[in-house]
Order: sequence, then C-alpha cells, then structure tokens
Amino acid sequence: MHLMSNNIFKLFRKNFELLFWIGSLTFLGITASAECHYSFCLFKLAGLPWCPGCGIGHAIGFILQGKFLLSWQTHWLGGPALLVILHRIYVLLLTIKFQSPNHKVQINIKYSNIK
Repeated sequence: MHLMSNNIFKLFRKNFELLFWIGSLTFLGITASAECHYSFCLFKLAGLPWCPGCGIGHAIGFILQGKFLLSWQTHWLGGPALLVILHRIYVLLLTIKFQSPNHKVQINIKYSNIK
C-alpha cells in the first residue's frame, strides 16, 4: 500500500502543472463568474478594488460557459489566453510518460537519410 501511494504522489508531483491547468479551467467553467460571492483573488481579499487577473479569469470563464460577447466585454484577452492555456495542456499531455516500475518500455526511433 505504501508503494502505491508513493507512486501516486510521484505521478501527481510530476504532472502538477497539467493537473493545475485542467483544474483551473474546470473551476472557471463551472463557477458563475458574475454571481460569485467569494473570490480566491488576493487583491480582493486584501480589500483592493482592482485586480489585473480577475478580468481575464472572468473572460475565460464566460467563454467556457458559451457567453462570448460577455467575455469580450469583460476582457478582450480572454480568448487568446484560453488558447495559450489549451496549447500548454496539449503539450503537457504529449509529454506524459506512464511507466510501471515492473515494466519498462523503451521506444527507439532512428532517422535515416533518405536520398
């Protein structure tokens, strides 16, 4: 049991960024940005009226909910930011290496000069 939990911890630690981005987009997609009464924003928790990241976060949330015009009105960089994050998730998914401790698989690709 200890070995299994250790492997899960290693897998989590190795793929933390991927899990963070997927979790963040899931959170933004399921929360109603305009009706949210509680915020994780440190600026709002400190009582400051303006935050540089809240507009983009709300805009991404609106895009994920299908409210494209409201997203554009909230922050015009929401769409490009979402595309960058989705690209990063795609790149991270391509680099995942699942490897069992008992079954090590190596893939060797050799390139030859074609004349």
